[in-house]
Amino acid sequence: MAKSDQAESMSTGVADEPPSETLRERKRRETRTAIEHAAISLVDELGYDNVTVSMISERAVVSQGTFFNYFPTKDAAIVGLGPVNLDPAAVHAAYDRLAPATPYHATLMLFLKVVRDLDWTSEIAAMRARLVAQTPALMKLFLDGTFGFVSDFRSILTAYLEQHPEIRTCAVELTPAEEANLVVAEALEAAKFALARTTADPGAPLPEAAEVEAVVRRIVG
Repeated sequence: MAKSDQAESMSTGVADEPPSETLRERKRRETRTAIEHAAISLVDELGYDNVTVSMISERAVVSQGTFFNYFPTKDAAIVGLGPVNLDPAAVHAAYDRLAPATPYHATLMLFLKVVRDLDWTSEIAAMRARLVAQTPALMKLFLDGTFGFVSDFRSILTAYLEQHPEIRTCAVELTPAEEANLVVAEALEAAKFALARTTADPGAPLPEAAEVEAVVRRIVG
């Protein structure tokens, strides 16, 4: 369900015109799609616990070495999430564009953009959404994996808050790292809530950051 360029989409905050696809890029995309389709179809047929990397590789007609070039684990292939590398400069630029939003609101907006940029329309996405909605173990994998970049994100936000103390909301009480950790943790849980709702009903619109934040504020007081 997740696109391989989710981190770039999240960090830039805008949809750029896609460049022309090279033959190498097309082959990589086709291989990735074959692995994802094999993983999802096998889970659909046999159940999550009965599927192995060897079985996925065999059905996708790739070696296990090739499989691990695209996905670090069986779970990652099932939920469609590959490794993510964030560009700190791009994330900082996204925060600049979202000013004067608070760090929490800006972070939630960026995380919700990750959800919006997921693939919700392809055949693989439809199969995955159904399995994830029906299988608690897959739901947890999907929610955690979609935001697998948060550890790096905390460090990037810490550096941004150090460079822009004027936007901090708890500068007296917290260090930049402490504030970043709390901001990311709260925004992450709010975004996971929105993602879970969308996964359960892909046809329902994803709430805006302001709507999600309003719900959180009613809960925490």
